[in-house]
Amino acid sequence: MRRIALAVLATVAIACDKVDYIEIAPADVEFQSRGESKNLSARCMSRAGKRAERAMVSWSVKDPEIAEVNGKGILKPKKSGNTEVVAHYEDVEAAIPVKVSFVEKLEVVNKVVTIKEGAEAVPIQLKFLGLNNRDLGKRGATYTPKDKQIAAIVGGNAILPLDPGKTTIDIQVDGINASLEVTVEEDKALKKK
Repeated sequence: MRRIALAVLATVAIACDKVDYIEIAPADVEFQSRGESKNLSARCMSRAGKRAERAMVSWSVKDPEIAEVNGKGILKPKKSGNTEVVAHYEDVEAAIPVKVSFVEKLEVVNKVVTIKEGAEAVPIQLKFLGLNNRDLGKRGATYTPKDKQIAAIVGGNAILPLDPGKTTIDIQVDGINASLEVTVEEDKALKKK
């Protein structure tokens, strides 16, 4: 009798873990910078909408050159491109799109800037380019003047002239570097005042 009860319990447990589809969250992933990661979760579900609590998925990436995923569902980008991350449980699988759009090239529009001392700050104009020179729109960058006595960065990306002279502004975004030359000209009208 005890064996029959155990067999019935085992059959019920197996039936409860019937998996018809897998839900992955989030539904899609986009990476814009190196070093990012995303925690994915997967729920194994029955056709009746019940979650199979004991069902554990395994993870893979269709193109492992673009991204990688570990057994816990932590997804990391490797290089620009598109792929899918896949959750597997027995013969059931689900996939979500993964887009990696790193800055591959940084183009400085105004490579040489000349400003008079005391003038308004001048914005630095950049183009952030991805694969195939696709414009990625605005991205964050860091700006470092070599000589902080001559020029400063204000408002995130604008050059404020301080004292007459020449300096270079180094620009960096996600391991991609560029620079521009800045000349601050003396304003003789300021000296007369």
